[in-house]
Amino acid sequence: MARSLGAARARNGVSINETMNDFRALFVAAQQAIDIDALQSLAEGWAEVAETVPPISCTDVYTGLATPAHFQRRIHEVSTFGSESPGPHALATILLTGPRDSRSHCWTLLAKLGEAVNGQLQGTGSMAMYQGSAVHILFPLSGRNLSRLMECKSVLEALGDGAMSPARMKFYPLSSATAAISAYEQGSSI
Repeated sequence: MARSLGAARARNGVSINETMNDFRALFVAAQQAIDIDALQSLAEGWAEVAETVPPISCTDVYTGLATPAHFQRRIHEVSTFGSESPGPHALATILLTGPRDSRSHCWTLLAKLGEAVNGQLQGTGSMAMYQGSAVHILFPLSGRNLSRLMECKSVLEALGDGAMSPARMKFYPLSSATAAISAYEQGSSI
């Protein structure tokens, strides 16, 4: 059982130090002496899996934006627990024109895309992810942030001599953001 626990912790990116500390804490909480054989099995299980598991990263290597898993996790956190920043949040999707002659845009264009998105959204409290020829953005809802999103869309359309143009933008409110997004969409053409 300890070997399986160690393996599971390694698969989830937990360090050996934290794994062993948690295991020791279990014995302390149960007011039991630490079982050295079980601790060794835990470490062996962790080591076997840690060598084969790719490193967990929150950043996409092509764009420098969030990975899908990290982005989805953040949406869940904001939806479930709120956020450290006050006010409602919303999702925006900038739908880009896909590449004409291949399955995805070249890596240099994707790197420029990520750099442009990060630059345009810096200081807004937003998080962005690129997937399927679209940039998905979780952002705190404000007039300033909506304007920055529109600027971001324009910058992306200009990248690579317009290789991703024309782009369209869609908004998806989270909870109380519905009315504010609707009002903004009525007052501006997207």
